[in-house]
Amino acid sequence: MADLPPGIPPLTAADGSEYAHSECLFCITLPAKNEAAHITEALRALHLQVDPHGSRVDPTTYEVLLLANNCSDDTAEVARAYAAAHPDFRLQVLEVTIPAEVASVGVARRLLGDLAVARLPEYGIICTTDADSTVDRHWLYYTRCAFDRGASAVGGRIIVRQRERRRYRKTHLQDVTYRMLQVLLESLIDPCTNDPWPRHFQHYGPSIAVRKDAYLACGGMPAVSCIEDIHLMWALERIDVPVVHDPKIKVYTSDRESDRIEGVAFSRTLDEWGKMAEDGRRPVVWGLQHCIMLFKWKVALRRAYLERRIGNSPALFELADYLNMPYGELEHRIATAESAGGLYQDIRRILEHTHEFSDAPFEEVIRDLRRFTRSVHLRPRPSFSRRPSGTARPAPPLDGESPVEVD
Repeated sequence: MADLPPGIPPLTAADGSEYAHSECLFCITLPAKNEAAHITEALRALHLQVDPHGSRVDPTTYEVLLLANNCSDDTAEVARAYAAAHPDFRLQVLEVTIPAEVASVGVARRLLGDLAVARLPEYGIICTTDADSTVDRHWLYYTRCAFDRGASAVGGRIIVRQRERRRYRKTHLQDVTYRMLQVLLESLIDPCTNDPWPRHFQHYGPSIAVRKDAYLACGGMPAVSCIEDIHLMWALERIDVPVVHDPKIKVYTSDRESDRIEGVAFSRTLDEWGKMAEDGRRPVVWGLQHCIMLFKWKVALRRAYLERRIGNSPALFELADYLNMPYGELEHRIATAESAGGLYQDIRRILEHTHEFSDAPFEEVIRDLRRFTRSVHLRPRPSFSRRPSGTARPAPPLDGESPVEVD
């Protein structure tokens, strides 16, 4: 896990306190660079959290740590003005200038994560969101519900507001539809009691929550230049911490073009999709059969990890043949793996670098996934099935993002 670059001191709370309020359960971390125009909206959403009945979420149960990093505008002043006008809102506004050669959102998130860990009790929860995003008004309530049910990590549903750019829209909706159907397929092949269907597929910076013990066990937020949120999820997977994807936990984020983040960012993905649309190119993704193979291999790898051997698993012999990997090498990987999640992650990365595994355009795969999952859903099942309740239901409508019809 990537630690902070040398010479960057840890943060201290703006009010000089060492620990959060005794009733505080959540530290919500919010990095911001030149966000004076958007920060009030983000703070208001965090401030006015309610339960489904409209009752206010107890403001003593959470605090917001805002880091205005490398700003050349009035982000910090605007945030402090909001805090002064709303004394019931526990907001710590911090400022820092990170050397340009190492500045990144990963460094900012790591600084905030370290401060949150120091301030929270052992059962506390570190949350992340973004300054150009607004959390749903029930965001904190449903996040807490997930942890009350036993979650160690939670990813929220991220809905993109279409405001500034349009050319990416069709490809983005196809990507969301494809991934939701892929998750439905996975729930049919490998149902998970910790993260049952209906669920979504997202666990990114605008909405992540991790229990303090799990955050520390995986090494915390890595101070990398890009996709630090994905690196955190990979680290959790490698210690077998499941992530819950409750569709009731929602956040709305911007589609704006941005130069605020160094490296690969969602904004750049939208740019690439837009260019592909203009050039008449179509993204190619994993086809139905490859998705089925992947999830079957995932189940077989987990079982083999527990038994520490391949045994007589046809799926793993098929996997070894597909990868041109000697059976002995695959068995060695299984026997020496430190976790089931780490084993699956390593194999999945090999497959992701196998060009042939991505073999079909979105339209074709969405059509095939819909037909297959519908056929499984309609297939009669015995009443004594042990499948967790709800895992065979068809994909729900996407709140704020209607799937693209392709058939």
